[in-house]
Amino acid sequence: MKNEELVNRIVNFVADSNDNFVSAEDAIYPNLAGMKIYGEPLVGFARADDELFITEYKKEGVIHPEYMTPLEWLSGAKTVISFFLPFSETVKESNRNKTDEPYEPAIPQRCSAEWLHARIEGQIFLDKITDYIQDLLKNEGFETICPTTSGKLRMITPYISTWSERHAAYAAGLGTFGLSKGLITKKGMAGRFGSVITNAEFHTDTRPYSEPFEYCNMCGACMLKCPVAAIDKARGYALGKDQQICGPYVSGSKLPSHGPNNRVRYGCGKCQSGVPCESGIPKRINESAG
Repeated sequence: MKNEELVNRIVNFVADSNDNFVSAEDAIYPNLAGMKIYGEPLVGFARADDELFITEYKKEGVIHPEYMTPLEWLSGAKTVISFFLPFSETVKESNRNKTDEPYEPAIPQRCSAEWLHARIEGQIFLDKITDYIQDLLKNEGFETICPTTSGKLRMITPYISTWSERHAAYAAGLGTFGLSKGLITKKGMAGRFGSVITNAEFHTDTRPYSEPFEYCNMCGACMLKCPVAAIDKARGYALGKDQQICGPYVSGSKLPSHGPNNRVRYGCGKCQSGVPCESGIPKRINESAG
């Protein structure tokens, strides 16, 4: 299978799947039934033996020495397939300025209901996409593994695990990091990433950037949007976001289970909403508006 065929299949799967829409039974509010979660995805390919995976990501302060390379996840791995699922315009617009009334009495909601669906139902659909990619490749006789759904993913510290979707996407040429620690792609930052490792060999292009924070212009918009001041550009790119502040705030936003599937929802996403990198690569600070 060539790159173009796989990309087209992934794009069509996202476009055609009913799972890319909020079901009536899961909708927090009736008017959200049928809401589209994701727009057209981006797909990138990285060599499994790329030096980033083999050496750089194992460095302390980049990821961690216990980070597992693609070859450690799958012996004989050739390619890492990474994809970015940008949130739909409905999801992004909903979370730019507002929070909703809580759908349970006396429970504060820290982001829009649309964003909650994108965070939870969106992740469920993302996992189905990785299953779809793996099935396609296995049907052609190749081996695959998705680290995040394999049951073998391990947390090294509270905020570092043995695989990183964002770092896989960086290696695959999809984007560079921002001050808020998200990855800025040509379709922005607001969305989610997934990846599959395989021994199928795909063509890999040269990354269109050379520095890990190349697309971030340090405008500070995400810092101003953060409700708990977890981001401070004075600390620089690498240390700009304090996960010790962000993490408890997000996990503390969990709402009671809702709907027939008893799903517990939580989220924030304010650093990805209503900022210059929400839907694209921001202009450099010194670039003219025209």
